[in-house]
Amino acid sequence: MKPTRFMLSIVVASSLSCILGCSRSKPTPAAPATPPTQPSSATPTEPPGDQAAPRAASRDERLAAGKQMFNTHCASCHGETGDGNGLAARFLFPKPRNFREGKFRVVTTANRVPSDDDFMHVINRGMPGSAMFAFEHLSEGDRKSIVAYVRQLTRAGVEDRLRKASEDAGEQIDAAELADVVNRLTEPGKPIEVPAELAAIADESIARGRQLYLKQGCASCHGETGKGDGVQAQFDDDGSPTSPRDYTRGIFKGGREREQLFARTLLGMPGSPMPSSANLKPSEIADMVNYLQSLSDPSAQNKVQHKRTRLVAKRTAETLPGEIPDSVWQSAIATPIVVSPLWWRDYPEPDFHVQAIHDGRTIALRLTWHDESRNQQAVRPQDFEDQAAVQLFKGTREPFLGMGSTDGVVDLWVWNGGWQADLKEFADVDTTYPNMFVDEYQLEAPGNGDRPHATTRQNKTFLTGHAAGNLRSDPMRGLAGSANQAKGFGTLTLLPKPSQSVVAAGTWSDGRWSIVLRRSLEMSANAGLQLGAGDTVSIAFAIWDGAARDRDGQKLVSIWHDLDLER
Repeated sequence: MKPTRFMLSIVVASSLSCILGCSRSKPTPAAPATPPTQPSSATPTEPPGDQAAPRAASRDERLAAGKQMFNTHCASCHGETGDGNGLAARFLFPKPRNFREGKFRVVTTANRVPSDDDFMHVINRGMPGSAMFAFEHLSEGDRKSIVAYVRQLTRAGVEDRLRKASEDAGEQIDAAELADVVNRLTEPGKPIEVPAELAAIADESIARGRQLYLKQGCASCHGETGKGDGVQAQFDDDGSPTSPRDYTRGIFKGGREREQLFARTLLGMPGSPMPSSANLKPSEIADMVNYLQSLSDPSAQNKVQHKRTRLVAKRTAETLPGEIPDSVWQSAIATPIVVSPLWWRDYPEPDFHVQAIHDGRTIALRLTWHDESRNQQAVRPQDFEDQAAVQLFKGTREPFLGMGSTDGVVDLWVWNGGWQADLKEFADVDTTYPNMFVDEYQLEAPGNGDRPHATTRQNKTFLTGHAAGNLRSDPMRGLAGSANQAKGFGTLTLLPKPSQSVVAAGTWSDGRWSIVLRRSLEMSANAGLQLGAGDTVSIAFAIWDGAARDRDGQKLVSIWHDLDLER
């Protein structure tokens, strides 16, 4: 049987329609991108040379470096093959992007295939409204290598689909035709033309923009006033549930800049229910952008835009007392840190701040944030505790943000609201349900008074967690915080009680938590990270809101930051 172009032609037409997405009216066709002479896995153009071999080697080296960086920082969410099914994916919402599908939300090209600049924009700034964080702290070379590798994964996914479609139809594949089709489906087209001068934000333009917003049907999803309260039962092309953006919060996945909003409005967001508005004139899109920007505070985006920050642990001349007074904390700068949910939800801005001090022997961190309710008990299955954690790493090459790696062990200091409440009275089933009926067994040791079935009176043989020495089950643990270590996703380990060196305490007042975590700088072997004056370590933060049913991987987290211990 001769190789045929029939099936590939059908697949190309279908794939192009998926890439181009839907629009409210037929867009002006974009000129097809000219297929490159080399596969698109060769990301940024190599410098001219006398021979082709060095260029190929350089391309291969870049892809190898990109694969290493991808496996370190991306694969836990996006999967090793880029299919969006990494180990952490089940804890994230929205789900990580499946690169093999070739449908990317943030694009600025006529054929809606992301350019290298589009990829770098997302890597540098993340995607607020998702669990995709900023990686601008990586070197430019490392980031470009990731772009090259992601593009290679996309090409591989497109090629696999084309091969399967032809094989299912019983057709042979022409290698040259296949390469040509893959190029056409994965090579970015020309950048869209954004007017050099968009209409100024003025009442007249905003009024025109609102009329267009209603005329285009935007309100059916985003609501009459842009609060995202329109049709809620929505799904991405892969079947994942999604919801319309609340424009009044001012959080945009591709950024708040007018040029980015212009591109989102014109092109839509491929793979999502957000359609293109290619029927509008550039001046009309500019009016729409002005209206969207008028719905929120211009500073809102900065409150959710992760950006690496340098914190300084101020050195005090005096030994830190057991309870550090505000007068001492006033010497340490309260640094604002962005934390955002891994399982996205509409949440009040936590206004999270961090202070750090040390006296050469002990370091203390104070975390403060807004929380409308205090949640310190989780005996009932519907209840969850407020918590906070600090993750620390000391080394030359940072591991994956989520629990480190086998060659990048991280320390985690955790404050647990439930554990702190247990210091006053251990919360158990009998304290939550004081009128419960309990059959008395032969070996039970009932008591008198308010707690006839107190946990502390029971035979540990029948309290297996307690009997095994698990601090989480120990009613006499006497701790409000804990020291933990991890060396990869799913490896979080609570250190034995003799190695529990973290002292934690929290207070809640007027809707804010204030948590202090402290620990000695020097530690015995395997008991924790060694710290000292003059050190710089990587640090990240997480908080759990019990009222929002946060637990385990459902939490608000930061990116890596730098902590300098003042000499």
